Amino acid sequence: MFRRFSEKMTEKLGVKVTYQQVVGDYLSKLLSQLSAGAAPDAFYVGDIYMAKLIETKQLLDLTDYLDSGHAAVKLDDFHEGLYQWCRPADGSPGLYGLPVDCSPLVFWFNKDLLAEAGVSTDPAAQFEAGTWTQDALTDLLDKIRATKKKGLLIGSGNWFDWFGWMSTFGGTLFDDSGKAVFDTDPKSQDALAWLFEQLKSGNIAYSGTLPQGQSGDVLLYAGQLACVTNSRVILPNVKKLKFGFDIAPLPSLSGKDVMPVPVNTAALSVNAKSKNQAKALEFLGNYLNAEGQRFRLSGGGNAVPSVKGLDDIVTEGNVPAHGSLFNDVAAKGYAVPSAIAGSVKVANELPLLVDKMLKAGNETPKSFSGKVVRLINGGA
Repeated sequence: MFRRFSEKMTEKLGVKVTYQQVVGDYLSKLLSQLSAGAAPDAFYVGDIYMAKLIETKQLLDLTDYLDSGHAAVKLDDFHEGLYQWCRPADGSPGLYGLPVDCSPLVFWFNKDLLAEAGVSTDPAAQFEAGTWTQDALTDLLDKIRATKKKGLLIGSGNWFDWFGWMSTFGGTLFDDSGKAVFDTDPKSQDALAWLFEQLKSGNIAYSGTLPQGQSGDVLLYAGQLACVTNSRVILPNVKKLKFGFDIAPLPSLSGKDVMPVPVNTAALSVNAKSKNQAKALEFLGNYLNAEGQRFRLSGGGNAVPSVKGLDDIVTEGNVPAHGSLFNDVAAKGYAVPSAIAGSVKVANELPLLVDKMLKAGNETPKSFSGKVVRLINGGA
């Protein structure tokens, strides 16, 4: 697909567009190329090293291009929560990348296991009825636990796997200055209290405590796990399974709202030292606009568009039945918070800290969130 797109862009832009595949450590190779002045004109940038590349002036500010009036894509085309991490960590002006596509967190469920457990109305139907609440999920998990199957897993200590349980229940994770506040925010604390109760009861398990070789995906595919929070990335594998499956948004306090939850994404950026900046920007615009994303994502892909107006991409084949929800969740969601993206230390240490605490199992919601917030906000 990338090679076909490169051929298309070569013809459209009038310059040779070469797709370069990286095997192994992408970041190490990119940094080596940048240091040697041999990096591509445009390249992917992951969330945990965007801030460093901005700080070292390796990336071109896209603002003038996007405001020029002749850009192939506009900032308003994108879901607002998906590109804030592409701005400087210190809050100064500039935008140094835009999301190539995205992977919003949704609630996958095994319809057959739920039916066997006596769950008469599945999460998608409950959401449509406006009854997909915290209590509804607790009841579902209670019924699954009674069957001796696993109900739901927290996948890892990574922010993507557990921040959503606070924000979906109305929690405020960061204030306007970007400071983490979920250690004192009442709704975040209520959500964590619920989460810890579910972990204690066995309704929810932490994947870090599972026997080696087991994971949420493996257990889901084996029919031993009723529900998992994940993105559309697992769709190709789920399609091969024998049981019925579908998705819903994470539950909300109202039972009817799609609330902000994590969305994974990577960005396309332009090399600040490119000798072909105008063409590189033109390529970026065509790669990221609706036409470019349709070309790249149609026909059985597993990502979700990061721009508006491509709702049909995620409903191809009507699999899963409520696939349109991927777009709704992406539109409301948030990419990696700047306080995490802007600090390699925080990005690296956060999952280790959370993993350690969840494995120990002796933290309260207050002590757990307090330690995480201190790390994020720069404390010990």
